[in-house]
Amino acid sequence: MAIEDAAALGILFDRRYFRGDIDEALAVYDQIRLPRTTRVQAAAAKAAYNINERIGFSANKNIATYKVEDEKKKLTVEEMNTYDMYRDIEQKLAARRGETYKDKFLDGLPIGLELPNGLVVGS
Repeated sequence: MAIEDAAALGILFDRRYFRGDIDEALAVYDQIRLPRTTRVQAAAAKAAYNINERIGFSANKNIATYKVEDEKKKLTVEEMNTYDMYRDIEQKLAARRGETYKDKFLDGLPIGLELPNGLVVGS
């Protein structure tokens, strides 16, 4: 997560996005990083007592011992790997600045992406 944190700061303070407002940049940093790091930490904590909660086990549902706390809340490897930080930052900056965000992404994930836990991004 530290590498993603550094990447987020690098993007936010890049001249393409940064307009001189440090408070805005750090607020967007918190807005994108806190939910993602919280989900990853929660998944890691669950995996400590249930191997099926491990990120990456989202496709291993057809085994006799498969059981998770809540399938819909399970963090999937697809969710981790499909995430586009640039799009997430662009969406959050547009919202803060009162601008229209036109890309078909929601919180850095492509709208319509079907995840193995049964969720579809944007529905």
